[in-house]
Amino acid sequence: MGEFLSHTSCWVTKVPLVRDKTYLIIGLFAPLIFLIFGNISILLLVLYYAFNLQNKSCLNKISLQQTLMAFIAIMPIIFALSFLSKLILNEYSEQEMVIELKKDIYKNFLTNFFVILIIAPIFEEIVFRGLFYKALKNFTPFIQASLISSIVFALIHKNILSFMILFTLSLFLTWIYERTNSILYPILAHSLFNLTTIIFILVENHA
Repeated sequence: MGEFLSHTSCWVTKVPLVRDKTYLIIGLFAPLIFLIFGNISILLLVLYYAFNLQNKSCLNKISLQQTLMAFIAIMPIIFALSFLSKLILNEYSEQEMVIELKKDIYKNFLTNFFVILIIAPIFEEIVFRGLFYKALKNFTPFIQASLISSIVFALIHKNILSFMILFTLSLFLTWIYERTNSILYPILAHSLFNLTTIIFILVENHA
């Protein structure tokens, strides 16, 4: 992972700036559209791919390995934040979806599995990285754009207990996006994070 972590000077040059004004406007309002219209915001996915037809993305073996190593490296921090959040904010409840999964994770298991591991990562990464972050980067440097998009990403989940976890996760996913200039890698990392959550719920239910 050393090579993956070393070239930090390239961060702000990997993901190109938005040149199309329509893309820019849609990108800036993408989280709001996602929040208000929910599933209808699938149109955002269509628009994203329409604007990025020239940028064909495929998984590269080296980048894939480096992304997986970086994910493994960040997870202890995520776990620590989760523990501290529950310790400090113990009067607050978890996300509604997490609560429902803990009640009966096997109810609609295949549907939930598909939504949590595939649909949600694709939707959220395109909205928050591919559209919103990329648009923000036209107005602010990498760090500010990453912070703003990550705050919005955490807030839109509407759960104070998971705020720092999701904020940190979003920073990591944005960094992955910058390092690879491909939306596929943050989607993969996001899916792995959700898979880890499901595994922990399964372990907790059988403890």
